[in-house]
Amino acid sequence: MTGFGKSESMFNGVSCVIEVRSVNNRFLDISCKLPKNLAYLENSFKNQIKDKLVRGSVIFSVTLGAGTVGNIPVSYNEHAIEKFVEITRSMQAKFSVSGEIKLEHILTLPEVLQFSDNDADNEALEKHLAAELDKALDQVNEMRAKEGANLAADLTNRVNHLNDVLSKVEVLDPQRIETWKVKFRDRLGVLLGDTEIDEVRLLQEACIMADKLDIHEEITRFKSHNKLFLAALKEGGAQGKNLGFILQEMGREANTLGTKCQSAEIAALAIELKNEVECIREQSLNIA
Repeated sequence: MTGFGKSESMFNGVSCVIEVRSVNNRFLDISCKLPKNLAYLENSFKNQIKDKLVRGSVIFSVTLGAGTVGNIPVSYNEHAIEKFVEITRSMQAKFSVSGEIKLEHILTLPEVLQFSDNDADNEALEKHLAAELDKALDQVNEMRAKEGANLAADLTNRVNHLNDVLSKVEVLDPQRIETWKVKFRDRLGVLLGDTEIDEVRLLQEACIMADKLDIHEEITRFKSHNKLFLAALKEGGAQGKNLGFILQEMGREANTLGTKCQSAEIAALAIELKNEVECIREQSLNIA
């Protein structure tokens, strides 16, 4: 489900804006946009998000100041540069390697440029950001909960429609069997001509075929799946995978029913069932 959360605060006189955006995804995929001086906190932030979100493509961003704080270097690591020059000259002397040490070489070294003051209270900033991220995540979950309630109502109506269609199938089913018996006898009459028909054998064959054409079990299982689906919706929580499994069984029953029915009217209803199950499947992908 989609969701959005935003936190705006101040830390040591610097504005701090945290945004969390979530869109539909079968899995949890988190992308972070952080100032360079906070890059080391990426895993910590991701774990915090995982504690509150189960599925979705999540984009999380932190902006300090006017978007420049933490992204513009404020100093350089003098000790790191000294060691680089020292080691480079030692290598040149030992291996007789010529060349000059240029500024562009130094600037490509990691940790040379520093994006925060050494005196900055990093621990306090980390705690502040974690607390503000929780606020933004709560907003995301609140929005997703509202969308989930609307989605659950829609899915409930769709499952109730499935039950209505199955009721229509049950009404048509007895007539289907009687129609098939008449057609079966007429076909035998055409094939056998004046040959006398053994009524006992005819009844046996009719029973065998009627058993093959019986769709009562499919209807019963389908209704059972519908009950399980509605119960999972009411239970709440992370039901996405569970609903997916139930829908697979619904689709299987609809296919079997359409194959066995040998009735144009019931076959049309089976197609309606399959279409509705597919619509429910697409909607259920939004559920965590």
